[in-house]
Amino acid sequence: MGKLKKKKCKLRLRRKKPKRLIDIYEEKLLQTLYLLRLPLLMLHTVMTIGTLGYMILSDGDFINSLYMTVITVGTIGYGEVVRGSDTPVGRIFTTFLALGGIGVFTTSVTILVRIFFQEDFIRNFRAWKMLRDIEKLRGHYILAGFNKTTLELINLLRKRKIPYVVVDSRREVERQLKELGIKYYIIDEPYKRIVLDAAGIHRAQGLVVNLGDDARNIAVIVTARLMRPSKEDFFIFSFASTEETAQKLEELGANKAIVPHRLLATRLAAYIFHTSSAYISDLFDRIAFGEETDIDILEIPVPEDSPLVGKKLKEIDLRRSLNVTVIAIRKPDGRLDITITGDTVIEPGDTLILFGHPKNLKKAQKILLSRMEVRR
Repeated sequence: MGKLKKKKCKLRLRRKKPKRLIDIYEEKLLQTLYLLRLPLLMLHTVMTIGTLGYMILSDGDFINSLYMTVITVGTIGYGEVVRGSDTPVGRIFTTFLALGGIGVFTTSVTILVRIFFQEDFIRNFRAWKMLRDIEKLRGHYILAGFNKTTLELINLLRKRKIPYVVVDSRREVERQLKELGIKYYIIDEPYKRIVLDAAGIHRAQGLVVNLGDDARNIAVIVTARLMRPSKEDFFIFSFASTEETAQKLEELGANKAIVPHRLLATRLAAYIFHTSSAYISDLFDRIAFGEETDIDILEIPVPEDSPLVGKKLKEIDLRRSLNVTVIAIRKPDGRLDITITGDTVIEPGDTLILFGHPKNLKKAQKILLSRMEVRR
């Protein structure tokens, strides 16, 4: 018997699911609604007593008895519509019903209005509804921290129709997010597992950490990487104050840590070094920074067991079928081969660099990856 009880306890522990953020908001809403039990019980009691009393006076006229109760308790005072209510007994009953019922009615309405229109209830309901909507997202990006840089990133994501969820702990940011028409956001600490889980980290494509503090950035990156260990399946990008910090962030799990002042200097240098070819320099610059929506560059790695190995570029036929061009091949040793032709043979470990319209690039990626999956 003792062993059986232990097994049952273990089964219960296994079945018990960890609490989610949406569950917490549901509990808050239920606690608020729980306050309605007393006024609703009082109102229901008065309505029941009034209806039954008038039914006795009118020999079972339910509809008119209910109506008479409503207009009496609600202080409408339309008149005596129930047979027997104009008798001395009926008027005495109506008097006491009005005295007791009006107080109950006004108290109940006051409590109802206070509950449903208080700021906490409205905020909790909106947060709960938003979390329900976030659960439907797939392939989105989580943006931890909101500022001017995040807003510019949001504009670029919108151009590419990439969904996103903003996570910020500052309550004052919520109003700004609403005014900007940002659909999905969570006001809470982004380093919490429960918050990242609510933001859909297990369904997301990546995470951008921009909290303006290296220590907080580290906390978010470590938590996120514990939840999504693979750097190939989940991308983490972060800001860092120095090169040393950026290196630490990448060691802790970030795919890429960016130092803002260095990035700005590098971009400015690109214009200085290519003043004679400003258009081409600016074009590739905008492509690299995701600002160009009509042209893009995509990398497709070729594993050793890929069916593409040993084929010539003209056999893939991407240019004619999808208007996508292979402009270069990055070799396993990092060397970039730009002297490619239709007769160039694809080798194991190569990375094809494709150039074309974003929609066509997605189609090409889907086709090439599907061929690799079939082979496996």
